[in-house]
Amino acid sequence: MKDYNLTRFLSAQEAPADGYSQALVEIQSGRKIHHWIWYIFPQLHGLGKSPNSMFYGIHGLGEAKAYLSNPVLKSRLVEISK
Repeated sequence: MKDYNLTRFLSAQEAPADGYSQALVEIQSGRKIHHWIWYIFPQLHGLGKSPNSMFYGIHGLGEAKAYLSNPVLKSRLVEISK
């Protein structure tokens, strides 16, 4: 399987201030405050032009499948999307 550098998402999601835990609290409270959208809900590469959007953008179907094949990333995406 191709290396898609999924660690960029995992590392960002582990950040204490803007990581997954903070994102989950904000989603559950109904108010987004911090900057985490790019690595919690990644979008297709090229849709956004900011440095974060470009860095965390998903490069096609292969990377999207790899993202969802990672048990941590998949479980977090499912949990925060409920």
